[in-house]
This record gives sequence, structure tokens and C-alpha cells, in this order.
Amino acid sequence: MFTRNEKNGVCFYTSPILEKYGIVHGFFTRHGGVSGGDFDSLNVSTARKDKGGSLDSPKNVLENYRIALSALGTVPERAVGAKQVHENTVLRVTDGDSARGINPSLPEMLGCDGLFLDGTAHEIDALCVKTADCVPILLSSKDGKEVSAVHAGWRGTVADIVTKAAEKFTCEKDDILCAIGPCIGVCCYEVGEEVYEAVKKLFAFKGIGDKTDSMFRNVCTCSANTKKKANLSEINRQLLINFGIPEENIDVSGICTACHEDEFFSHRASGGFSGTFVSIIAKRL
Repeated sequence: MFTRNEKNGVCFYTSPILEKYGIVHGFFTRHGGVSGGDFDSLNVSTARKDKGGSLDSPKNVLENYRIALSALGTVPERAVGAKQVHENTVLRVTDGDSARGINPSLPEMLGCDGLFLDGTAHEIDALCVKTADCVPILLSSKDGKEVSAVHAGWRGTVADIVTKAAEKFTCEKDDILCAIGPCIGVCCYEVGEEVYEAVKKLFAFKGIGDKTDSMFRNVCTCSANTKKKANLSEINRQLLINFGIPEENIDVSGICTACHEDEFFSHRASGGFSGTFVSIIAKRL
């Protein structure tokens, strides 16, 4: 079970597995920031619109990043955020990427949904991804010298972005730690047949096709119609296990963002009018 933390009015969750190894990280809630309205209050997106068609201000977003990063002991100038495009690119960050994806006045990273940080970057401490139902995944080596942050929507999930992130690590697979954060749960994530078919194809390619059906829950909407609900957390967990990471190294929050819209931004629960919350992991210096 993840631990709920509060620091200076900012609430975030942490993974017991990452905590055990002293990895600084947090899956932040929507609370403790400066934004208002549909973006209330720790919103980190300048791209999402509220019910009136307006965007949050870049000033608010930068301050919200500063608040969240401060809770973990760092600053925007020493962090990098992904430019998320629902694909499977994972980029290695360099010192020249400082504050990109964090400070709206700077050029964004190239389109990517995962970031990787190691000892080659000396001026960057932390990686950030933002979500509002998609899956935030934080990975670290046990020594904390290599870390990764991943945004996995269903498209990124079936494109196997989590494995691409894990492949970046130079340590043994037994030494990779993974925390799968709050996201929309199987209780709420109704999907079309294209999602089922994409998972089926990926799992067949991975040699775990027999697990496909267990990643979904069938929901009868009427006598002639059956829909499916997808378990994105579990799909990503199975991909990590298939890659070779021990099950005991993988933590899953089990928190559904749609069920807990009071604590997290949720695209589905809000009808598409919400901010995004941030998940952060820091490298051990």
C-alpha cells in the first residue's frame, strides 16, 4: 500500500519499495497549488482547457512545479518534464535540458513519454511526468544512480513504453525498482475492442498471450452487448515482469483516479475538463 504524505500543505503518495531504498519520489495529488477553477489547484498543464475554453496560466503552472519539486528538495531549474505525445519514445536527458518541460518559457523536449536520467547529467536531479488517468510509472536502480519517469496511456502501454524505459538501465534487471502510480482503474476504464486487440497482439508477441483476458473485465450493458474494462496498471506490471524484473521489485498503488477525483485530476470523471497532476523521481546525487 502506498503511503500518503503531506508537506507544507502539499499531498503526495510514495511507494514503500522505492522508500526502502531511499529513492526520493512522489505521486502528487491535485492539492496544494495556486491554480483555480477546473485546475484547482496543483495543475501542471498549460495545454488542457477548462469548461470555459481557457487555459491555465504559465505563471501558475511554473509555480505549481516549484511547489511540488520543493516538497522533494529540488527546484525547476534542476528538473526536466516530458513532452507527452502518447507514443513510446524514452529520451535520455542531458544538462542542456535543464527546466525544459517545466518552465513554459523554454522550448519543450522532443515528443516523448518517458525520460531517463543517469550520472552523465550533473545539473539535473529530477524527472517529471503529468497524468490525469493515464499511468505514471517511476523506475530506479537500487543505488538510485539511474532513474526514469514514464507516462503510459493505453497507446503507450500497447507500444510497450515501460519496457523501453527499463531497457535504458545498465544495472541488472534484479536491481530495477518500479512504482506504478495512481491512474484510472479497471473499475472505471471502459475501452473499445481496439484496445483489447492491441493488448492481445502485444502479449502474443511477448509469449504471454494466455494472460490477455485477465487484463480485462467484461461488463454486460444489455443482453446483446458486452463491453470491456481494461486494467492498465496490471498490463504494465505484466510487461515489467516479462522483461525480467522480479515481482517483489514492483509496487502498484491500486488507486483509481476516476474514483478519487477529489484527490486527483481525472479526464474521464471530469468530462475532459481538468488539470493534470505530476509524478516526480529524483536521482541520488
